[in-house]
Parts: sequence; C-alpha cells; structure tokens
Amino acid sequence: MLYIFRIIIILSAFLSWYAAASTTKTTVHTKVHHARIYRHYSHKHQGHLIHHHTGHVYKKHHHLTKKQELHHTRHVHKKYQHLTKQQELRHLRLVRHKIFHAYYGWKGTPYYFGGSSHRGIDCSAFVMKMYRQVFHRYLPRTTLGQVKLGRRVRKDQAKLGDLVFFKTGHNERHVGIYLSHGDFMNSASSRGVSISNLHHIYWQRHFWQIRRLVTI
Repeated sequence: MLYIFRIIIILSAFLSWYAAASTTKTTVHTKVHHARIYRHYSHKHQGHLIHHHTGHVYKKHHHLTKKQELHHTRHVHKKYQHLTKQQELRHLRLVRHKIFHAYYGWKGTPYYFGGSSHRGIDCSAFVMKMYRQVFHRYLPRTTLGQVKLGRRVRKDQAKLGDLVFFKTGHNERHVGIYLSHGDFMNSASSRGVSISNLHHIYWQRHFWQIRRLVTI
C-alpha cells in the first residue's frame, strides 16, 4: 500500500513538471514566433518608410530640377533676346552710319537726268550707287527696273534702306532711299541730292509704293 502511494506521488510530480515544461515551451515558442512576426513586419514597414521617403525625396529633387531647368531656360532665353536686340541695334546703327557716310559724299550734287557722277546725277543712279556702296548690291540703272525688285511693304512698315517710289508724271517715276520717320534721301530735280519727307504735300500726292530689297 505504501508502495502504491509513493508511485502515485511520483506520477503526480512528473505530471506537474511536464505540464509546467509544456507551458514554458509554448510560451517561449509563442514569444519567438511573435518576435519573428514583429521583425518581419517591422522590416517591411521600415522598408516601406524608406521607399516612401526615398520616393518623396526623389520627387522633390525631380521637381526642383525641373523648376531649376525651367528657370535656367527662361533666363538664357531672356539673355539671348537681350543680346539679340543689342546686336540688332548695333547692326542698325552701323548700317545707318554707312548710309549717311555715303550720303554726305553725294549731298548737294545737282540733279541731272541721265547723269551718274558728282557733276550731276538722277534719282535712280543715286540709289544704284548708294546700294552698291552700302549694301554691295548691284541694282538696275532705271527706276522701272528697280521697282521690280524685292517685296512691297506698307508705308507704316517702312524701314531703313527700303526704296520709296513715286509717280511724278504721266510716264515719270522717282525713287529714293527710306531713312526713318518719313525721311528719305533722293536726288530731286529741284534740290539735287538731299533729304525729303513723305509727309510733304508734294510727296504725299505722288506717292506710289515702298519696296524692301534688304533686311536690316
């Protein structure tokens, strides 16, 4: 009887130990599993955060780059426009200087129909010589030959170097070189080589057309 009682006590102790060991093992396994799950999701979440942050930084940098490129492009374009305008003005001043320099070489020369020298020169010969000297272009000798060149422009679009044509009689034509603000240089029958103005009543009455042969 005593022997059986001891066996019962030993079995009870063993069962208690086994139950405690199982509980501990389960707890440890659960903690390990939870730790693995935590590490997995933590790493995944961290990766997502890193990816999100990287994407945000890239987008921000990309946006700044685009903005900087656009700003740089506009700056270069404005600078180029400014330089282009400066170059155009410089070129215009140079051409104007050349035209007036050539004009002063002929200023006061008397008008002479059919003439082409400093002793006397007509309108078409004066224009022909001016164009050869300033623009290095060879024009026809007559007004009717010159009026066929270039393209026609409106009076309010006239620019330096354009040819101004007039019908001064039934079969008579006259030509001059436009300057600015209505002024043009020509060899007029009354004044010789001089500067006239389109707004004068005589030239208004006989105005014909303006033609552009060169682009300045």
